[in-house]
Amino acid sequence: MKSIRNVLFLIAGMSAIVFVFTCGVLSAQELAGTKPITWTENYYERNNRLITQFLDKKIAVSEAGRAKYWNRDFADIDAYQKSVASNREHLKFIIGVRDTRVPFDSPERIETLDKSAVVAETETHVVLAIRWRVFDDFSAEGFLLKPKSGKITKTIIHLPLTDTTPDDLLSGKDSQANWFSFPAKDEQMIIPLLVNRELKQDKRLQLSNREYIYRAAYQLGRHIIGYEVQEVLALADWLKKTPDMKIRVQGQGDGGLIAFYAAAVDTRIDEAIVVDYFDRRDRLCDEPIDRNVFGLLQQFGDAEIASLICPRKLTIALYNAPKINLPENLTLKSKYGGAPGMLKELNPESVRQESERAKKFVEPLKTDWIEFVGQQNAKNNNASIKDLRRTFEQQRIVKQLDNHTQRLLKESVNTRKDFWKKLNTSSPQKIAETIEWYRDYFSKNVVGEFDDELLPLNPRTRFFKDCKDYTIYEVELDVFDGLTSFGFLLIPKTLKDGQKIPAVVGQHGLEREAKEHIIEFRSDGDFKRAMITKLCNGGYVTFAPQGIFKLNDKFRFNKRQLNSLGKNLFAIMTAQQKQIVKFLQTLPFVEQDKIGFYGFSYGGTTAMFTSPLIPEYKAVVCSANFNYWNDKNAGTLLPSSYVFNLEYEIFDFDLANTFDHSDMARLIAPRPFMVERGHNDGVSSDELVSYEFGKVRYYYDMFLKMPERAEILYLPDGHVPYVTPILPFLDKWLKEEK
Repeated sequence: MKSIRNVLFLIAGMSAIVFVFTCGVLSAQELAGTKPITWTENYYERNNRLITQFLDKKIAVSEAGRAKYWNRDFADIDAYQKSVASNREHLKFIIGVRDTRVPFDSPERIETLDKSAVVAETETHVVLAIRWRVFDDFSAEGFLLKPKSGKITKTIIHLPLTDTTPDDLLSGKDSQANWFSFPAKDEQMIIPLLVNRELKQDKRLQLSNREYIYRAAYQLGRHIIGYEVQEVLALADWLKKTPDMKIRVQGQGDGGLIAFYAAAVDTRIDEAIVVDYFDRRDRLCDEPIDRNVFGLLQQFGDAEIASLICPRKLTIALYNAPKINLPENLTLKSKYGGAPGMLKELNPESVRQESERAKKFVEPLKTDWIEFVGQQNAKNNNASIKDLRRTFEQQRIVKQLDNHTQRLLKESVNTRKDFWKKLNTSSPQKIAETIEWYRDYFSKNVVGEFDDELLPLNPRTRFFKDCKDYTIYEVELDVFDGLTSFGFLLIPKTLKDGQKIPAVVGQHGLEREAKEHIIEFRSDGDFKRAMITKLCNGGYVTFAPQGIFKLNDKFRFNKRQLNSLGKNLFAIMTAQQKQIVKFLQTLPFVEQDKIGFYGFSYGGTTAMFTSPLIPEYKAVVCSANFNYWNDKNAGTLLPSSYVFNLEYEIFDFDLANTFDHSDMARLIAPRPFMVERGHNDGVSSDELVSYEFGKVRYYYDMFLKMPERAEILYLPDGHVPYVTPILPFLDKWLKEEK
């Protein structure tokens, strides 16, 4: 019986490798010239684990890499301020302090026929409800505590916890205001209303007010942090009109963040007190997404930011108010939620160490400018106003900031035109010479490609399955130390011994496995979605990489890690795909100079972000995701906008001012480029897709004189990878002799 079973195993094994031996380059277990894959864990979970570990290591060493961005001059205070000016400007840029503020003579009183601006009085101060201009379309508001004596020696701008309103603070309703005290009789105080983290109710999605503003603003190179810093700076513009006026900013939690950043970017602020915020920032990726600052850890930790305040006074304190923790319902528990985030209680020793690190940066100046007063005991602050007569409208502030961002979105069309003025379109040769500046900018400032050298491929393979029309191998390649690229290689059985044929890399979409687009592994048997099978049946060696966008919050956490380092998801995928292309070029049955890319859905987005940086892709197809991209991401008036979807990782900082999909297509050009569009695909509308593609066709036709290389194919179905109708396009550019 045992011998019969062995014979059966032998027959099965021989039938599985019959094709393998006919090619002369394959073996039963791995491709010839490669090592075997020996691990057995789930491949997409392995991919995510390796990416997470790789990025954790990058974050861990980011502190050591910051020195190259600083060139401090300690000759004297003036020399020091000049030497860090560029760092200060960079911080302003990444937090979105970019819009021109509107000057005003003084704040306005907020009053109506039946509501006075005077909302309360103390023995020493009158409390006024005020409003002040920040931008043309945005005014901040809050309370002004004005001394009755008329004598003012200092103005304190107090920024409370975001969920503490000015009226709650003064009336004593907020039990967390345990360090707040009223100003002295010759001091005035302004308490702005900050955007809170209450849920903004929407039938499509529940977001906190801060995340709602963050999402669209981020795409426009702005930030909820920058907007609120601008509120403080607008007050400084007004206050500094008075000679010798001293300004102190102080805040707790996110209010402390705003106070800290405002003092760092504006030297007119004389003093800052930061409570329950200052700490190490190496876990920025764990914090609420409205704190997600692009590239922060490249150049700044809190110690580096603090050094921008020197020699002005900075006091750091801890009370760790319980309300510092996010409400439980702000964590992502369903598809109708915002980004998860955590605000932890701060460790006094960690805060002390970071403050000591700040001191060391400026030791040669020999100035006593920073003080960590440590953990403070909560105080019973009984000094409250019992008859306060004002409440604030949170949604009015949210609506104004939303309107401001949407105006910027409309203007971004012209902003991008200005950005692209360096491109010389007078001839194809001039285009080739001047386009490289934009490719380099895209690589460094949008994708954020890693500076690390790619490792030798060290390919590992494993026989996966013998199918009717093709044989499948698993492939893993080294990328960087600790990071690999994994996918499935499909070799058509029509391939003859010694023959070379083109290859296509086919990228799957959101939350899919690489093998799901191979028909044998579709549980529903839906051939429509078997795009890898269709490509292989079309006569191509096909590679299906496992994309980063799998496992929901786990991969979105990777985007947060990457953002803190000044990178997006495609920094990982570009490196992985470069190795895939190199690997395909080593295969004796692949034509080295005839490799294409087909991306469906999130894979279509991948086509737009990775193909510009991989010139070895000789033809590119974007399926089911070519779009009027920046409006799709940031347009709160667009029903299909990502602002109202669960993909909180989709936003790319400042992209609207530099690149839309048609601009990315310029970076792909003059290579052949095709858009595959289903009329009923809900990711966009035919009108918007056609508008954006019209710019691509115009570019290929009018400037490159190659209209035949830019095509769009409209099909009657919805969000599916058609593939078969676009095979003539791939055949034309990858199979026919040119």
